[in-house]
Amino acid sequence: MPEDRSEANEEEVFEFDCPECGRHIVGEMDRCPGCDTEFVIEEVPMIECPSCGEVCPLESDKCSSCGKSLVDEGEDEMRLEFPRLVAEVKPLLMISKDYEVEVGEGRRLIDRAVQAGKQRDLATAVQMVKEARSSIKAALDERLVMEEGNLEKLVTIVSRSGIDPKEVSESLTTLRNLREQGDVEGALQSAAKGRKAAERSSGKYLEANDLVESLSHLIDVCDQFYLDVREAKRMLHEARDAGNHGDWGMMGILARKGREQLMRALPDATKGEMRKAKNQLLDAKAEGKNVRTLVKVLKDAGVAMNRDRHDLALESLSDFKDELKRL
Repeated sequence: MPEDRSEANEEEVFEFDCPECGRHIVGEMDRCPGCDTEFVIEEVPMIECPSCGEVCPLESDKCSSCGKSLVDEGEDEMRLEFPRLVAEVKPLLMISKDYEVEVGEGRRLIDRAVQAGKQRDLATAVQMVKEARSSIKAALDERLVMEEGNLEKLVTIVSRSGIDPKEVSESLTTLRNLREQGDVEGALQSAAKGRKAAERSSGKYLEANDLVESLSHLIDVCDQFYLDVREAKRMLHEARDAGNHGDWGMMGILARKGREQLMRALPDATKGEMRKAKNQLLDAKAEGKNVRTLVKVLKDAGVAMNRDRHDLALESLSDFKDELKRL
């Protein structure tokens, strides 16, 4: 029996090949032990010296190794624009992380921008960062729209409880004003304040609503892999119906059961999809495509699987499919 357990543990260990030197890597590493290639998305704009290959900060005029110029005629404007754009995007990434807003597409675009910058393709690098900025802003705004809708519901629910919804209403008004002014972080803080104020009288609704939103998102991800979500969708519909009738307890129970039903099928599904993704990665590499970002996304999926977070693993595998289409 111990042999069976050891075989199971081996299946959970994430393995992949370095996209630069081809070294086979086992486990959760951030850098290749062979060539030192980094497997996490970089945030510092860098560029390769065309003379000696040394990697230098993009704002450098001369190579720190060979001393030769890093500036080509006509590149000055883009060399200045690129780090400015990156500086604009960094705070958006921090806000996204602090408030758990999914911005995977934006991070992958930044990764491609950094790689283009290293290869002195500044036009592509600048364009990628602009697209990343737009993608992240869109994700944050989508979150604000959702938060606004949630606070609107909470005002009604708190009122039904016989409690003055003034504090929640004020948070809703502040959120709308700050969103209009472009203060994303301030608007998200107002949403959190309104939610906290509502917890005293509608805690059961908030918990049940979070479970419903989580189930809905998981169904969307599973749909992309053609998993059977019919029963989960039925439970989601019944959970929302219970919520519409004010039965927060039943709303939460049904949403939790729907999620549990899906989660039981995920370990086998994610293992199968991981095998497919590894083969697709090898095919893409054999075709000479730049698979750096694919390796990073697949690594995230493997780490999530090792931690038994098969829902997060499937999300990363969904990102992998999207990235593969872009190559």
